[in-house]
Amino acid sequence: MDNDINIAPRILIAVDDPDLRRTSVAGLRAAGFSVSAPTDGDAAIMLAESFSPDVLIVCSRLRAPDGRPLYERLRDSSEQYLLCITDEGAHRTRAAVLHSGADDAISVPVLPEELSARCHALLRRPRQMQSRVDSPLTSVLNLGPLTIDLGRREVRIDDEEVATTRIEFSLLEQLCRRPTEVCTREDLLDAVWGPTWVGDNHVVDVHLSNLRRKLDKAAPEYKVIHTVRGVGFRLANDVTDQLEISHAFGLVAVS
Repeated sequence: MDNDINIAPRILIAVDDPDLRRTSVAGLRAAGFSVSAPTDGDAAIMLAESFSPDVLIVCSRLRAPDGRPLYERLRDSSEQYLLCITDEGAHRTRAAVLHSGADDAISVPVLPEELSARCHALLRRPRQMQSRVDSPLTSVLNLGPLTIDLGRREVRIDDEEVATTRIEFSLLEQLCRRPTEVCTREDLLDAVWGPTWVGDNHVVDVHLSNLRRKLDKAAPEYKVIHTVRGVGFRLANDVTDQLEISHAFGLVAVS
């Protein structure tokens, strides 16, 4: 089962409408995709560089930090398939994003089934893509002192391996997929246990507490996971500050 997760096509979706983001993420995951859903341009650029997604789905209204449309910034720095979501009836905008290099464009309202079908259609096109199986290096993520090998499902901190359970690794992976955001317990339950999970959502706290102890034992000088009281969890500043420094200097986070 883990192998199926590791080779699932990766989708990065950056949209400013929370309802559209929620329904799209649920639909894409149900269709077998591995999904990251940043909520701002900075995080989208970081994740596009760090996780090597197969398809980028971007709202045409979102802006990069330099003020340019985010889809233009991502197109300039990425060869991944790019699908833009435009406002309802925005025919000229759809034409503009296609002229700017987008591979596909769709206007709201967006049905999750159509979005998934368009992603599958893009991936069938004969573009040279890096295979998750043939090129395992694309799945190694460096976040400051933390290294996560998504292909081998290994965690290292300061080059010391930290043994994790399947659930602990999956929870940490989800936090790293949204490095500048807070993940709620519901987000993590849906991503790791699935939308059909029925039970106490504090099972997330138990597994993250166990993971924290392992990380603290391996490198007590670093804090990796931060609890946002009453909301959820995010990567701690010891990790995200390093990611921001790397991004500022144009360093690529993938080994």
